[in-house]
Amino acid sequence: MIIGLVLLGLVAVLLFFGVSERVFKSFGVAYWLAFIMVGVLIGCAFIPSFSIGAVSFNVAGFIAPLVFAAVFFFLAARTHEARRALVTTTVVTALFIAIWLLIEPITNDVVTVIIIGFLCGAVSFLVGKTKLAALSAVFLGMPLGEIASSAVNLYVYGTPMRFGTAATFDAVILAAVFSVVLFEAISAIKRTMNTRARNAAAEAETAEEFDADEYKKYFDE
Repeated sequence: MIIGLVLLGLVAVLLFFGVSERVFKSFGVAYWLAFIMVGVLIGCAFIPSFSIGAVSFNVAGFIAPLVFAAVFFFLAARTHEARRALVTTTVVTALFIAIWLLIEPITNDVVTVIIIGFLCGAVSFLVGKTKLAALSAVFLGMPLGEIASSAVNLYVYGTPMRFGTAATFDAVILAAVFSVVLFEAISAIKRTMNTRARNAAAEAETAEEFDADEYKKYFDE
């Protein structure tokens, strides 16, 4: 869970200095609530897994993401983004299952986490088009993908079902952070381009207002 904890620690530091406060406020999460959310995710990473029957449950990699998904879907419903979030969730779930089943057997957990985290984060950004839709999809789609991939492994390899792992926790946090970073980076680029366009338009308008030929006759006389 090192990757997820490092990223959450960085987010906590940015929150403490007020750098990422605007990011959370942009999708309806208050400053104090953002601290609680990050703290809960960090705390869940230290809660041991438990089993119900033959199924193992990981709190940080399965239960916590589902709870956060419910929160984000509630916020998305308030801003009329729930349908977009559901569509994005479907895409992220399918991508998670495909990558996990194809890559996980031939790579280690770190490589799998990085591939899933970046790809799912990028896809949630492209399909979701809003931060709430992207975050809702990441926190719900990846645990759902975990269920499906565990069921396939049980049927094909006889592997005991595990709902959530340390690797899943890392992948969820990486995907969530990466999707938000993409949104902020693209927004910053758009703001810069719009500012330059407005400045260029203002300069062109000023140049049109100043007609050198209008004053030339006075000097010719």
